[in-house]
Amino acid sequence: MLLKDILFLSFIYISLNSINIIIRCKTMKKIIIGLSMLLALGFQAMANDELSKSMRDMRNGLQLIQDGFSYNNKEGILAGIQKIQDANKIFHDEKSSALYLPKNKQRFAKVSFLSAYNMNLSLERMKEYVELGEIVEASDSMSGIIHSCTRCHAIVRRW
Repeated sequence: MLLKDILFLSFIYISLNSINIIIRCKTMKKIIIGLSMLLALGFQAMANDELSKSMRDMRNGLQLIQDGFSYNNKEGILAGIQKIQDANKIFHDEKSSALYLPKNKQRFAKVSFLSAYNMNLSLERMKEYVELGEIVEASDSMSGIIHSCTRCHAIVRRW
């Protein structure tokens, strides 16, 4: 009888250890899954931070351009153009544009990219006119820039 008790207790001990290992494995799986989700959210947060910074820089660039026109400051206009072009670099192709769109708007990545591309064309045209001293023509390019902004924002913000 003593041997039976020892075998029974040994069986229970081994079973409990096996269960403990399984629980630890499930816990480890949960930890790994949780860390993976945090990592994915971290990448999304970084993308959102980069997008927010880019949008702020574009707004600030537009303000520099507007102030440049208002106060007859060509250097201010050129600085604003450069600021917007630098901020717009995150949309350098269709794939990169898709990174910043909401999941349900991914199909509009090409429109977003083309808006960024057209904005760069308008900025380059404005820059050429400013350098030539043709300020009225340069100011006409502003509508192309605003159109590009509005076109992309219409997608994201459902305007």
